[in-house]
Amino acid sequence: MPKDPASIKQMILDMKSGFSEDAVDMIENSDLTSLSFTRMRYRAPWSLLSGKFRRQNVTVAGDAWHVMGPFLGQGGSAALEDAVVLARCLSKKISNADLNGRRMDLSGHEYVEALDEYLMERKRRVVLLSTQTYLRGKE
Repeated sequence: MPKDPASIKQMILDMKSGFSEDAVDMIENSDLTSLSFTRMRYRAPWSLLSGKFRRQNVTVAGDAWHVMGPFLGQGGSAALEDAVVLARCLSKKISNADLNGRRMDLSGHEYVEALDEYLMERKRRVVLLSTQTYLRGKE
């Protein structure tokens, strides 16, 4: 595989038969600094069991946590699931804060608890989805 952008561009242009005129125009006018080849790689799903996915009050979600292959069509759905679960976990903490008269003013500790709850709830599903992607990609 070529490494330099000019060679990548030329290789793509050499394979342009069947491409639409717009696609060929886009390739011909592309910025060379934006071209690179990256090998598609499957991360073993068991690495999700032992990884840390939160640092202080920041966590990962969506493709940052669980990259899905394009052949299962689950990446967007998994990211939406993450958003719903994360919102629910934060909402529980906000409801508790509101009951204590603090009106949605969460402490850093409460954020961390909500994030840990989110990660714990999602871990099993993420491992299952990642395993499906891993096994399908091995075929």
